[in-house]
Amino acid sequence: MQYKCMPQSRIESIVFTAITAFFMVYFMTLYNTVLATGEFYNRTFLIALQSMWLEYVLIFLCAYSISGPVAKRFAFQVVRPGDRQIYVIMAIQTFTVICQVALASILGVWHGYGFTRQLLPDYIMTYCKNFIMALPLQLIIVGPLSRVVFRAIYGRAKQKRLDAEDEAARKHTA
Repeated sequence: MQYKCMPQSRIESIVFTAITAFFMVYFMTLYNTVLATGEFYNRTFLIALQSMWLEYVLIFLCAYSISGPVAKRFAFQVVRPGDRQIYVIMAIQTFTVICQVALASILGVWHGYGFTRQLLPDYIMTYCKNFIMALPLQLIIVGPLSRVVFRAIYGRAKQKRLDAEDEAARKHTA
């Protein structure tokens, strides 16, 4: 039985990117709020949720139009489409994090420090602090969680269609 848990169409790619961007932006906003304030209380969860929306829109747009295509280009220099699906997913996720953190860190520097003469050191520090959290977050929590949510939205209908195709193929060969 065949099962696809990754986007197969443009609308599915948009939905999957929106899901992934939401979780990453929320968790990274939470992380950066804790770093900035030095405090982590129950209300921090709400503060992160309330303050993440501009970043969410920008990160979603960057992920869909810039980071996603660039990450796939780099990932397919390392893996091939026919490789085991987990290798393809891990390669794409890793390169997406590299690209997204590079773009998001520009926003982080502007938000945290402003664009000063210390731009390069501020950018490097911001990139490193965010990358250290973003990569394991994406690989261990957000990537799998996004696929579960995506599967909950699209999986049943897609699985029924694949099962029907398998049944039709069996009848055709019988």
